[in-house]
Amino acid sequence: LSQCTFGGWGVENCHHDEDAGVICDIESVVRLRGSSLSNEGRVEIYYGGQWGTVCDDNWDINDARVVCRQLGYPGASRALTNAGFGQGTGRIWMDDVDCTGSESALSQCTFGGWGVENCHHDEDAGVICDIESVVRLRGSSLSNEGRVEIYYGGQWGTVCDDSWDINDAWVVCRQLRYAGASSASTNAGF
Repeated sequence: LSQCTFGGWGVENCHHDEDAGVICDIESVVRLRGSSLSNEGRVEIYYGGQWGTVCDDNWDINDARVVCRQLGYPGASRALTNAGFGQGTGRIWMDDVDCTGSESALSQCTFGGWGVENCHHDEDAGVICDIESVVRLRGSSLSNEGRVEIYYGGQWGTVCDDSWDINDAWVVCRQLRYAGASSASTNAGF
């Protein structure tokens, strides 16, 4: 998003009732839970219509790098084991994950098969992702939609909806590793 043409960082004539938002199309999606910070947490993956966790057997920095890049972060600083961000609930979708670090999505890594595991939630894997200029979505209970926020200069801020359209939404959704965008929201839709 920061590579698109805009007036400059902090140069705007908007109020928060003009915040831009998106709804992204879902393929195989990961999210982080269990932390108040958006760049760290327990790794959860959406499969078969429900969210589940990833077991920490063989979990390492290469696996964490793939998750962080899939979420739009430049890399990972740490891979956590033993439910470092708390225990999840529901299914444990992945076990014995073995990424080389070059994959674009966690589901492309070698693992035992969806739902094939010998783990408990006290073995849920986690990550801490590096932050640079990063985009996130907030204001919705769904991870693939929300108000667009961008991290710059050490703080998070919103994006004004002036000239905001589906092309901008596509850029945000692709940066967040979604398949595309189905909607561009204006007037603080989230």
